[in-house]
Amino acid sequence: MKRYREKIEETHVVENILCLLQKKFHYVVVTIKKKSQNIGFLTIQGLMEKLQVHKKRDNDIQEHVSAQALFSKHHSKER
Repeated sequence: MKRYREKIEETHVVENILCLLQKKFHYVVVTIKKKSQNIGFLTIQGLMEKLQVHKKRDNDIQEHVSAQALFSKHHSKER
């Protein structure tokens, strides 16, 4: 819309991004809305940083679960 010289408030863009996130990110949206009492002060850059933090956390958890599963499988074979 900026192409057409239409002025769009950044808060409107942030709200649209939050609405368009897939269902698997629903808990992230809820957390962001809860922690950011007023989404009006959340910038697009700030939103992207928060989403990246959640993605890294999910990846770390997945790696931990995979490592535990591998460890468990290895030890069950030894017995």
